Amino acid sequence: MVFAKLNYSQHYEDVHDSLMVLLEENFKRVEGGLQCDSYVWVWLDDTKVAVDTFTALSHEVKSSERGKHVDAVIAVLKKEFSVEVYSEPEIEPHE
Repeated sequence: MVFAKLNYSQHYEDVHDSLMVLLEENFKRVEGGLQCDSYVWVWLDDTKVAVDTFTALSHEVKSSERGKHVDAVIAVLKKEFSVEVYSEPEIEPHE
């Protein structure tokens, strides 16, 4: 499910590094990469929050379930980015 999207004027490739740094400074386990798309995975216990561009031209915040893990990632992102939080999560095409 998609819970939020980041709003910025740059191309997502230009945002990727600063996004990685921000999340790595605030969470213990962060993985990511830039391969045609940008992805960052934040692991909180065994739950993953993805911040990626797999289905959009800017980063979206995604998780398989709603919860504090999603809220924690969004709160950190709001420190440096304009974040549009959806009132209801959007379903991804593969869900």
